[in-house]
Amino acid sequence: MKTRCRNKRLMSTLIFAALLLSNYEAHAQFNKYRSQTRFNTNRGDGTPPADAQAAQPSANDIESMSAEDAAAALKAAEKIESADADPDPTEVSDDDAFEPDSDDDANQTTFGNRPSPGLKAQPKNSKYVNLNPETAFGPEIVESFDFPDTDIMEITKHMQKLTGINLILDKDVKGKVSIIAPTPITVGDAWKAYLAALNMAGYSLIKTGAFYKVINARDIRYTPTKIYTGNYTPDTENYVMRVISLKSVSAAEIARNFRPFMSRYGRIIDIKQTNTIIIADTGSNINRLAKMVKFLDVPGHEESLQIVKVKNSSAQEIAKLLDNILKGGSGGAAGRAGTATPRFTGSTGGGSESTSMISRIIAEPRTNSIIAMANAEGAKQLRDLINKLDVKLISSGSNRVHVYYLNYGDSEELSKTLSSIVTGAAAKDGAAGGASRFTSFAGPAENPIFSAEVKITSDKNNNALVVTASPTDWLTLKDVIGRLDIPRDQVYVEGLILEANVAKERSFGVEYVGAYGNGNAQRAGFTSKSSSLLGLLSTGVPTSLGGFFAGAGFGPTRTITVPNATGGGTTTQRVNALNAFIKAIASHSSTNILATPQILALDNTEATFEVGDTVPIQNSTISGTVQNFSTTNQEAKLSLKITPQINKVTRFVKLKINQKIDDFKQTSGENTGRGLPTTTRSAITEVMVRDRDTIAMGGLLRDRELVANTKVPILGDIPVLGWLFKNKSRQIEKVNILFFMTPKILSPYAKTASSNTKQVLEKRSRGMQGMFDEDEKDPNAKVSEDLNKKLDAQIAGPLYDLSDADHYKNLNNEDIGPDQDAPSDEFDTPDYQEIRKSVQ
Repeated sequence: MKTRCRNKRLMSTLIFAALLLSNYEAHAQFNKYRSQTRFNTNRGDGTPPADAQAAQPSANDIESMSAEDAAAALKAAEKIESADADPDPTEVSDDDAFEPDSDDDANQTTFGNRPSPGLKAQPKNSKYVNLNPETAFGPEIVESFDFPDTDIMEITKHMQKLTGINLILDKDVKGKVSIIAPTPITVGDAWKAYLAALNMAGYSLIKTGAFYKVINARDIRYTPTKIYTGNYTPDTENYVMRVISLKSVSAAEIARNFRPFMSRYGRIIDIKQTNTIIIADTGSNINRLAKMVKFLDVPGHEESLQIVKVKNSSAQEIAKLLDNILKGGSGGAAGRAGTATPRFTGSTGGGSESTSMISRIIAEPRTNSIIAMANAEGAKQLRDLINKLDVKLISSGSNRVHVYYLNYGDSEELSKTLSSIVTGAAAKDGAAGGASRFTSFAGPAENPIFSAEVKITSDKNNNALVVTASPTDWLTLKDVIGRLDIPRDQVYVEGLILEANVAKERSFGVEYVGAYGNGNAQRAGFTSKSSSLLGLLSTGVPTSLGGFFAGAGFGPTRTITVPNATGGGTTTQRVNALNAFIKAIASHSSTNILATPQILALDNTEATFEVGDTVPIQNSTISGTVQNFSTTNQEAKLSLKITPQINKVTRFVKLKINQKIDDFKQTSGENTGRGLPTTTRSAITEVMVRDRDTIAMGGLLRDRELVANTKVPILGDIPVLGWLFKNKSRQIEKVNILFFMTPKILSPYAKTASSNTKQVLEKRSRGMQGMFDEDEKDPNAKVSEDLNKKLDAQIAGPLYDLSDADHYKNLNNEDIGPDQDAPSDEFDTPDYQEIRKSVQ
């Protein structure tokens, strides 16, 4: 029929070209021929439409057409003939209009594919030739096709009158539907609407010979329907069958996944032997499914036999795991021969071409291999899974013991911190009797933070942590350790502790020294206890007395033997028999620097500075009649304890200061062996100071007044004349302790520490100038010079030798446990991070 239509089009073109070469009367005959064919576009009254009339050439147009134009028209007709050759039946697209396959009479008029507006339906007594009304696209126009809430039987009768088909109706056909079409539609569209209404009501139309039967749709599977095997299915709401052969995908997978897309009474089955699916459904739905099949049935899904050798594990165990992974269920069927349900296992990329499929997995114990049926993508996924599962087994427990070598922190302190996380309470020392060098802390297994029991042990000698934990828990702990094991800032504190002494002392009196005979001189009066006898009796001015004095000698001279002033041996001295001295002394004292401590302390770590004197004290104990003597030391010292705490954001330093000053009230030379009285002054405080700022503290006062009278009994009490026989001294003392402190923050990767040390050395060198003669040398000059060179190198280059750190970092990479690498730089604080990068 299609060939006959194309021949008619070719004939029309040839006749039209011939008319162009003849006359207008021949053209009129052509119009008459065209009116009797399916290409007739008359309105029904014999009058062609306006556009058709406009398209008809007039006599003048035909007569003016040249021979060249006519020849071109004939040549175009030849191209049409070659293009209208019958195509391959398998290449018919889904959009091609269905052509009736019945024996139509050549003289009968058939429905056209492109209706013209304004046409009316054919009269009731017209002769219908379209025996396949489900594909009719007739040009006739139905002015109104409105059937609101109408019985199906009424609509069926109306369609029978409109199309002239023969119908067989079951008595059970009933129900109401609504078709709303207020605008004119073609007969073909009306027929499609009728079939859709039947489908909605649960009925279908089946052709049997020259008749159409209206049956219940649920019985369609038992009713013979038309079968299509090529690429074509009519786009209709009627039920038909389509057989589709698949090339690359599994028919069972397509059938299983397409069932949700079937209509209510549609069916789909798969034929495994031929990899074919059979679909029974409406033509429109079959076309929709066919397009989906065309998209999915692409090369790359063909399954092949895959054999994978298992090296380190059991093939049966691996197969069971694979079956559980791919099925997503409990498994249990792996390792046994039989048919496994084909399954898609995922997609590794965009589009269906990358979909993997594994249909069967079997374990072969004799060769310890896994046999599988899979496509190329599925085989790749299968081998990747087996390689990840088939790993060498580690001895039991070896993957639970981990060693971490600390770079900056203290293992014992850090183990306590980590144990508080594990146990949720204060850590307890787990070492037995203190004999072990390990300090152990354990946490309960029920702690919700960790999945299993965790134990943390400190190795003090290697400054390392030994952790017993599962791989998952170890990753959590290692992250925490890396964040805690970072270099800490240091604080260099320069201090100045001085004693502001405001003291006044006055002494007035008369002293006598007498000598008789050749024996030792006898002292009388009020001589200074600090003056030697030789100094008092020496000729000239006795310098040892100090202050203002006046003296005189009386009587004959005597030669006496006195102790040597140097403390060893004796010497002779000629003196008068009587010597008298009048003494008047006044003294003042000022500031005394007690200490200049310079302390370098780690952040949050206490540092101590101490300096003082020690006096031996003799003790005795009596046991029965035996007296035992022992000696102990009495200390008087200046002690300074500082604990800095650095704020890394504001660069302020919080200083915890504990200062204590002990003084002997008497000099050590006056020690009688029973101990010396002491004075203690202390201050404990916390201050906040900016980096490199100075704080001053004071107020530790000591106020003392001493009045001493020394006289000769009776004579010293005589008014006025009594001053010749007595001595009086008065001492007023006020002591105020002041101390100044300046903290400097030294970052571990900065050059500040080296620069600060160099400044201290330069200050020492300036202080040592003038202390040695020209021919003398500073014994520490070589040490200072070498240290200066080293400091210059550190200021110019890296502060630390990073090779040692790399060595310990490599130790953390040993296979003591999984992922034993040292913490990355991301655990350092931002300041440390940037400084370390610049140093490296």
